[in-house]
Amino acid sequence: MSYSKFFWLHIKKSAGNSTRQLLAPHYLEVNRTQKPFTFIQAKPEEYNDVLNNYRVVLGDYQFKRTLFAKEFLYPDDWDNIFSFAFVREPIDRCISMFYYMHYQNPFETSSKLRKAYHLAKKLKNGGYGSEQQQFDDFLDLIEQTHFQSNSIFHPAGLHFSTHTAPMFADVSDNNGNVLLTKTYRLENMTAGINEMFEQCGIDKRINDNSTVLNKNAQRKKYTPSDEQKTRIIKLYEKDFDLYENAH
Repeated sequence: MSYSKFFWLHIKKSAGNSTRQLLAPHYLEVNRTQKPFTFIQAKPEEYNDVLNNYRVVLGDYQFKRTLFAKEFLYPDDWDNIFSFAFVREPIDRCISMFYYMHYQNPFETSSKLRKAYHLAKKLKNGGYGSEQQQFDDFLDLIEQTHFQSNSIFHPAGLHFSTHTAPMFADVSDNNGNVLLTKTYRLENMTAGINEMFEQCGIDKRINDNSTVLNKNAQRKKYTPSDEQKTRIIKLYEKDFDLYENAH
């Protein structure tokens, strides 16, 4: 089967900048930062990048973006769209989120109360605590954000809630059915993009996947304890199955 166009769901902390560059010029980017586009301002071919902007609030569909795309953006031609996402091994993704969102600056993405707590802790202890303690604090905040809060803004803000959201909900419908044509493991980015190009009749191929363009070469390597790994598995349970079943 051939497809008329493609839809890429950007799962946060899964090489978004790299993917945008590799899809260019067939993926159209809009202003996502200073004056972010909304759907009413965008052309249909720009909807994909608008949806991939975490600053665009979707109400009840905030963490159901593929379902939002199917029901509201492409309701008439979803079956003719090659839809795909790259999924990252959940523990590795969680460590990446930790260094990006939390490590050595935990109150940057926290509520005012939590900022005061962390600042007092830093002043008292001469630092924010060990990496292990910070990772525990980080997992606590994920649990509060996605399992105890009714607001996408509480307790740590929209940036935190969107970047730590589980992958599975974003690619599935309300019955747990994956809505994408294909999900690929992040390490298979080249093969996935080339398959999409071929299926959509796009005359472009990528030759090298040895370098993920936006991977932080300076990122430290942290190994979670067995207890912390158990917590990650509980927090992101369905993401492990999603990754195992990805191409």
